[in-house]
Amino acid sequence: MLRPIDIQNKEFEKKLKGYNCDEVDDFLDVVIQDFEMLFKENQTLKNKIGMLTETVERYKQIEKTMQQSIAMAQQSAEDIRKNAQTEADAIISKAKLDASYLARQIDDEHAKRHQEMLAVKNEIDQYRSRVKLLCENVIKMVDGIQ
Repeated sequence: MLRPIDIQNKEFEKKLKGYNCDEVDDFLDVVIQDFEMLFKENQTLKNKIGMLTETVERYKQIEKTMQQSIAMAQQSAEDIRKNAQTEADAIISKAKLDASYLARQIDDEHAKRHQEMLAVKNEIDQYRSRVKLLCENVIKMVDGIQ
């Protein structure tokens, strides 16, 4: 690629009936200045493109990392949800078993208390019969005293 210094150092042969050297030199000075400015601007833009390309690559890597993190977070959330559901199902099953066990205990206790109540009622009926019999005997005895 042609550089500004190449234009500045270019020598031309001098011939008769050639161009006016001063005009050519003045024009070349303008071309050199413009070319130098464009050359520097081109270098600056190439540097910027390089930096922007690096930045884009960095952002692509960050995006990739974030997508992986999101995927991992989603998987973790799904695992947590499944574990929670499994645990909830286990708790419900245990609660149902406990409730069934307690219901059987309550039924057994109720039956036991009912049997006890019947036994007490039976004893009361026996005492009543005995007291009634005693009272009848006392009445007969009192009737026999007259």
